Amino acid sequence: MTEGPNKNQKKADNIGVKPMEATEAELIRVLQETGAHNPPFQKSKDQGARTYGSSTQEYPAKATSEFEINNFLLPALDLEHYEHKIREETGIADENKGSICYAWIGTGQCGGRLVKSFYDLGYKKVLAVNTTGRDLDSLAIPQSQKLLMGMGKDSGSRDMERGAKAVGQHRQDILHLARQTFGTQVDHIMVCFGAGGGAGSGSIVELIDIAKRYARYIGKKNPSKHVGVIMTLPASGKVGSPLVPKNASKVANELSQMANAGEISPLIIVDNDKISRMYPGMTARPLWLSINKTVAGLFDFFNKVSALGSRYTCFDGMDYLRIIKSSGCLVMGRTEVDKLDEPFSISEAVKRNLEKTLFAGGLDLSSVKECGCIVVGGKELMAKVKGLQEKIDYAFYILTEIMNQATIHRGIYEDNSDSLRVFTIIGGLDSPTARLEELSTDLYFRPDVFETEGLLLREQKEDILSLAEFFLAKEANFYNREDKILNSDSKKLLLYYSWPGNIRELGKAMERAHELTIGRVIHPDALPFKIIFSDSENYPRHILPTLDKVQRRIIGKSLELFKGYRPSAARILSIELQRLNHLIEKLNIPAAEINTSS
Repeated sequence: MTEGPNKNQKKADNIGVKPMEATEAELIRVLQETGAHNPPFQKSKDQGARTYGSSTQEYPAKATSEFEINNFLLPALDLEHYEHKIREETGIADENKGSICYAWIGTGQCGGRLVKSFYDLGYKKVLAVNTTGRDLDSLAIPQSQKLLMGMGKDSGSRDMERGAKAVGQHRQDILHLARQTFGTQVDHIMVCFGAGGGAGSGSIVELIDIAKRYARYIGKKNPSKHVGVIMTLPASGKVGSPLVPKNASKVANELSQMANAGEISPLIIVDNDKISRMYPGMTARPLWLSINKTVAGLFDFFNKVSALGSRYTCFDGMDYLRIIKSSGCLVMGRTEVDKLDEPFSISEAVKRNLEKTLFAGGLDLSSVKECGCIVVGGKELMAKVKGLQEKIDYAFYILTEIMNQATIHRGIYEDNSDSLRVFTIIGGLDSPTARLEELSTDLYFRPDVFETEGLLLREQKEDILSLAEFFLAKEANFYNREDKILNSDSKKLLLYYSWPGNIRELGKAMERAHELTIGRVIHPDALPFKIIFSDSENYPRHILPTLDKVQRRIIGKSLELFKGYRPSAARILSIELQRLNHLIEKLNIPAAEINTSS
């Protein structure tokens, strides 16, 4: 079995779960650490996400001429010196033709969403593991590629120890599912998770160890060079629990040390805090969807383009492999060049790639070991733009100067577009120390404080709805519930309310609305009554019919609740009794709902 990229991988003719055979017993034997064996690979009869309890029933492997009947009584052999024959297995066939055959493990909600983005691009060797069934159910990948790590009442906690315990209990189940899904023709295993959650942060180190053991089983001599990690960092001031930055700080520092020591390769850090500042107008759900697609898309581009030839300069599979295996941190970037007539336009695009990236900033470029820079232009542009080759060469020269002693791998390609894009991939970076230190500061957890704290909300009305959606998404994420949305009437009231306070006032309003709403759609009834019963003079004339409709409904409900007794209704609505009487008359509240003795 070769160590290089798998360029000629064929699709499997038949995909399915294979019965337990002698090679499976062999895998058990190789992967056990002690002499106390529990046969790990138990086939699930459940058609849904696989759920395993805390104990594993013993199902002896089928005996063959290669193994003694008392095989499981023998002590484990030293993995580094154990020689075993590997039978080639395809596993689930990829639909993606890149220079490296990847396998993906996503843990926790964030990790599951990330591997789903890769699955959508044709990387079918994907596993999603979680302690929460609801998160697995929301992933549109085959049920046979999901594993629910049942932890009883501990499920869904942000406690990292519980996440680690879950993987420890289900280690053999994960290995069994990996063998069925990945096969033996995998070149590299990537583990994805979000730093902050209990399931992802707690399980990541154990999953890295499992991935290394699997890499060793399929013949990789140095598993550390064949297992990498994609980690997302939470945004400061936008986390729902003080445990989130605490978890993130602990696991991010641990993985950074592993990457710097060459124990994983590469470590890719997606920085949600940096991205939130780069794209402040995007709401939470569209933002993370866009982040996942962008990260997966960049990763996919380099894997695919390194499998292609070029009539100019080729960035080949070995170039790509050297970058992926260079240990440390890895960043990627893409920039479109607008003004090709300017002499430094392409070199400036290269610089922008290093600054405007979704990945963690504060990286020391002097530590770079390997770097790739690829220019892709339309055929017509490449043929007709005068001096284009000189500008591209100058961009490569600038990159060499910036990267100091790094090895620069170049590529020039053409396509059928009418634009020119510059892609960069940089490996072997030291960890972003300053960024990781921010995770442990007291200022990181401020769920109600934002950069625009001093501004009154009425001075930034164009941001009200996007901010409201952000707060709702934060509530949904914190309580692990489905996203809730504002109906049209609720949006109108939020837009035209006078907002005497700042962003924090809106945050509290959305917190209340999320808590009071049963179902997914938030109606005006769930908004604070001070918004609904604000002086109508504060609203434009065209919004008054909507306001009247909402007020009529809420007053009617309150009168019904208190059997028509107005003082109690006024008190619950936080308005004066005189104001309530005026509204009852103005809105023509039916007399049947009003207690005349009030």
